[in-house]
Amino acid sequence: MRRELRGVLLALFLLPLLWGLITLARGASSDGVPECPGLQLGEDGESHPGPMRRGYTCAVSYSTATGRSTGTRTYDEQKYAQEQARSGLYWRGAGHVAYGTAGLLVLTATRLSRRTPR
Repeated sequence: MRRELRGVLLALFLLPLLWGLITLARGASSDGVPECPGLQLGEDGESHPGPMRRGYTCAVSYSTATGRSTGTRTYDEQKYAQEQARSGLYWRGAGHVAYGTAGLLVLTATRLSRRTPR
């Protein structure tokens, strides 16, 4: 029973630690030129694939019923939105890593304290 409990506790802290590292990596890899998740329109009103440029508009929400964009962002707005998303990834990743690391340290300290003779 003790081994099973130890395995569950280990997984309880290892999984958040790994997820936190993945989340931090996602935040680090999302740096760069703003990417439009929807239809990107140039200054001429035509669709332009590829990286977003100044003067372009990004349709972030699209209504299939009307065929029109229901939400748009400029280059600067899209860049700010992506910076906020990246910041959120860093904070969530750091929180998961801190939780997992603290838990593993407590488990290790508990295990070592039980082994030392008194």
